[in-house]
Amino acid sequence: MTVNDEGRLRTGASRRVLLQAGMAAGLMVMARPLRAQAAQPPVVVITGTSSGFGRLMAEGFARQGAWVFATMRDAGGRNAPAARELAALAEDGLSLEVVEIDVLSDASVAAGISRAVAAAGRIDVLVSNAGIVVPGPVEVQTPAWFGANLETNLNGALRLYREVLPQMRAQRGGTIIQMSSALGRAIDPMLGGYCASKLAVEAAADALAYEAAASNIEVVVVQPAGAYPTQLQANAVRHWERMLGELPDAERARTEPYARHIEAMLADLVPDPELDPKEVSDAVVALAAMEFGGRPSRLTVGPYRDGIDPVNAAHEQLQTQMISHNRIADLLTLRPQPR
Repeated sequence: MTVNDEGRLRTGASRRVLLQAGMAAGLMVMARPLRAQAAQPPVVVITGTSSGFGRLMAEGFARQGAWVFATMRDAGGRNAPAARELAALAEDGLSLEVVEIDVLSDASVAAGISRAVAAAGRIDVLVSNAGIVVPGPVEVQTPAWFGANLETNLNGALRLYREVLPQMRAQRGGTIIQMSSALGRAIDPMLGGYCASKLAVEAAADALAYEAAASNIEVVVVQPAGAYPTQLQANAVRHWERMLGELPDAERARTEPYARHIEAMLADLVPDPELDPKEVSDAVVALAAMEFGGRPSRLTVGPYRDGIDPVNAAHEQLQTQMISHNRIADLLTLRPQPR
């Protein structure tokens, strides 16, 4: 069995299985208006809102009564249509503002988070969602192109953590939701860079969850497990073509042993039209509405959750055992305090 883009499993027996109804129903039961300090609207910052999950989450949180800062890069250029579309929601009475944040830039992240804090006075929930896929054989990718996955998906998240954590600590609490993938657990050939970035960002988020617990900050990982229709696949093909076009002839020859691999990769980098990306955005909104301190450390959403959940459970068991022997175990478990 192999896992393809964002967790699409190919078994030969069936192309996909149904989303587990129990999990979906449970989240909807838990879904309720978000809470924040002194009954004020919760303040939510989301990155990567120009399309896909981020765009849907921005509207979803706003319709639940949150004050949303929907961030994206190049809001005045390439992503201007998306920015205008989101801004129009504010004209319909939703509390939503579009903010420029390029997670590749320390200065941009700092400026964007500062703008949100200046306007709202706090950040209750950060959804670290911005991400890319640069596909292709590991041998073919230059370190720069392989590293592009890590720079956006891992280092972009780290930049956000560094800016948001002092603010959340000062306000005595907050929640960070890190978007990952089923491929943060399972490895798909031809997506080595992407898998590496998701493995890495999950490790960082796990460590942060322990480290920030004493500051009353909760960190949760969400793993979409299906080839949801977003711009991710089309952008991945675009990145592949650009990388290939930049390779000198001697380097391009490295692709020859991988002709069939590449053919299969391009055929598989397509969204599954039977999946609805709103499943993921609704699950994130519902997750944020759960009781603080009672959220799962990981939430897998999608038709292939049943293949990932056992891996997550084994990981959780191992971590629980390890932490129980840590000399500062009392600092590493979230014990929510009044905010």
